[in-house]
Amino acid sequence: MSRIASTAQDLVGLGCRKYCDLGPGKGAIAKKLREAGKEVIGVEAPWANPNDFPWASQIGVKLYYEEFFTGDFSKVDTDVDCYILAHCIAHFRFSPYILFKKIHDALPSGGYFYLSTVNGASFERVAQLFKGQPIVERVSHRLTKKAQEISADWNRTGMPHIWDDWMHVKEYTLGEVRTLFTDSGFTVVRASYRNNYPGMGGGRWKKNLVLRFLPRMADELVVIGRKP
Repeated sequence: MSRIASTAQDLVGLGCRKYCDLGPGKGAIAKKLREAGKEVIGVEAPWANPNDFPWASQIGVKLYYEEFFTGDFSKVDTDVDCYILAHCIAHFRFSPYILFKKIHDALPSGGYFYLSTVNGASFERVAQLFKGQPIVERVSHRLTKKAQEISADWNRTGMPHIWDDWMHVKEYTLGEVRTLFTDSGFTVVRASYRNNYPGMGGGRWKKNLVLRFLPRMADELVVIGRKP
C-alpha cells in the first residue's frame, strides 16, 4: 500500500467529521478522503497561486490561504475535528510548538492531530551518514527564480538562507515528535514507524532486511495526538 493510501486509511479510521489538511499540495490525501465520503478543507501558503489548485474545487474542498505560523486560524472553519500535517514539519523554519499550540487551541475536546514525516533515523539517512554523504539536500549555490520568490515571504534579510530552496530544515526522530505532542497538551494515541516500500526490488532488500531487526529505521514516522 502506498504512503498516501496508508495515510488516508489511518485518517478514515479515526472517524472524524471534518478534516483540515495543512499544506495539501496536489491534494493526494484530500482526494482519498473525499473518495471515502469525508468532508475536507485545506490551508495553503498565502503565496501559493490559486490557479495551481483546480483539484480543490473539482472535488469540493475549500482552501484557505493562510500562513501556518503567523496566519489567523480563527478564519478556518471551527468545526474541524482532525488536523493533518503530512510531510511538512521537516520544512519548518519556526518552532513547531507555535503551530502545535494553534492546532490544540482550535480543536474541540476529543479532536485529533495527525502527523507524518520522514524518519530522521531511517536506514537511508544512517547509510548516507556512513558513506560521508549529506543527510539532507546540499546547499544550493544559486537559487532558482521560483525559490527566490517563495522564500521572500519568510526571508526578508536580503541575504540567502540555507533553506530558501525549500530543503529540509530538520528531520525528527519518533521520540522528538512524541515530546512535541505531549508538551503541547495532546495525549498520544499512536506513535509508530512505517515502511512505505516493503518490496525487495530497486535495491531495497538491504533496508528491508535491516528493518526486520531494527524497525525504528523505517522511512516514515506517524504520530496521532488527541486533545483531552
